[in-house]
Amino acid sequence: MDTARNLLELAAEYHKALPGRIRRYLNERGVTDLLIDAHLLGWDGRRITIPIFNRVGELAFFKLARDPEYTIPGPKMMATPGAYAELYGWDAVLKKPSQIIVCEGEFDRLVLEARGFFAATSTGGAGVFRPAWAKDFEPIHGVYVCFDNDNAGRAGANRVGELIPHAKIVGLPPEVGESGDVTDFFVRLGWSSEDFLGLLEQAMPVPPSPPRSVPSFSPRTRSDESLPRERIDRLKSDLPIAKVVERYVKLQAVGDKFAGLCPFHEDHTPSFTVFPATGTFHCFGCRKHGDVITFVREIEHLSFGQALDALDNLRTPHETQPSN
Repeated sequence: MDTARNLLELAAEYHKALPGRIRRYLNERGVTDLLIDAHLLGWDGRRITIPIFNRVGELAFFKLARDPEYTIPGPKMMATPGAYAELYGWDAVLKKPSQIIVCEGEFDRLVLEARGFFAATSTGGAGVFRPAWAKDFEPIHGVYVCFDNDNAGRAGANRVGELIPHAKIVGLPPEVGESGDVTDFFVRLGWSSEDFLGLLEQAMPVPPSPPRSVPSFSPRTRSDESLPRERIDRLKSDLPIAKVVERYVKLQAVGDKFAGLCPFHEDHTPSFTVFPATGTFHCFGCRKHGDVITFVREIEHLSFGQALDALDNLRTPHETQPSN
């Protein structure tokens, strides 16, 4: 079995063998030459090698990223035999910085580093974050979780947020697209570190789970947890976001979207956009974003429950108005 020393020698060989075309590909993905060299990214002849170091600084195994020019279907990311779920970024975590981003994916971690952020990720994917790791995040005041913009990413981010109670969940804007990630935010969309800091300012903790109590005198006909979800879905269905927003903002149709002056900052050119297809809004100036509930919360300075009540009040006059 390879020792950590032998693996380190192998990593150095792989790094030396890194082709120029792969280095250019990594540069295009937002990974700088400085980080390529610092993290010993390499090439084993078929895949990009990413050395994974454990908590004590020993090289444990490699993650293997697919050759971008390889056209035969196959996994984008693999690992060498004997691999396990490890935290890629112990070097950042153990420095106890004032702020760190828990992201989804090894390349996302490197892209964040290139933008000046401390970052770490699980090598096991969005659904794997070991409870034992959470203790090392306790001394870090600002812990932010930014996973991919899909169901698996959202579920994984919530899990991390539950394990690290003071962590806040970062929502990527709709423009990254379904399954969009940190690399899409910085590289494809070309947004800046300052833009990402704006997302951090809007990050929120994972909401506490509602208590699960079942009265012994009343049989349950539906799940307690489904009631708030049903209410939220009903409000979003009955109240299109553009109809709510236009009570506060003069909107103008721009293709399949609406634009107007942002109500959350001093705006002289329309930077506030409403996306009816996704039921969301986003400001390209102050970077505030969210759904119709978030909009009402922010514009009226309400709690989550108060925002639901306010939206219910908007529905009621239309539902109860007598017909002539």
